[in-house]
Amino acid sequence: MNFLVTGFGPFGNIAENPSSELAKNCGLDYRLLEVSFRAVDEFVETGLEEYDSLLAIGVNASAKKMTIETVARNEIGAGADVLGEVRGLGPIDPRLPQNIAATLWAEELLCETDDWTQSTSAGNYLCNYLFYRAVSSHPSKSVGFLHVPPFETLQKTDQVRILGVIIQALRMLLSEKRPTAL
Repeated sequence: MNFLVTGFGPFGNIAENPSSELAKNCGLDYRLLEVSFRAVDEFVETGLEEYDSLLAIGVNASAKKMTIETVARNEIGAGADVLGEVRGLGPIDPRLPQNIAATLWAEELLCETDDWTQSTSAGNYLCNYLFYRAVSSHPSKSVGFLHVPPFETLQKTDQVRILGVIIQALRMLLSEKRPTAL
């Protein structure tokens, strides 16, 4: 099974994006994406060809612990990306459904723990944009999104450990579904 993890680069007040550090340290193939619509579009169109599964990671500056996003929403806000481009306010693609469920997560991971929680809203910025575009463009792939807090809120060592637990659980669950493991 081919598994890819993505993280985002800096943007706004986030000089060091924890999602990029976590992607680099997860032990799986990873890509770091610029926080721009163009970079996300290029990645969704060509970056997933050789992969069966995608775990996209982004930072939520107000989060206290990791958040498993269960629903990608067909909605983009009015915020500009790092290149100054604005694509909202409105739907990402008016031809598609308002909500699409993540295809990576299994019930075993969708419980509240001391380390993570779950949410049905990945926001209305590039995190949700990537999540929605990936899950709607690649229905045969397993796609999920994980929001992480800043390292000032939850230390890097703790986040690396928690991400390792999540990835190990995904490996076990996906290997039960498919003949080969991650």
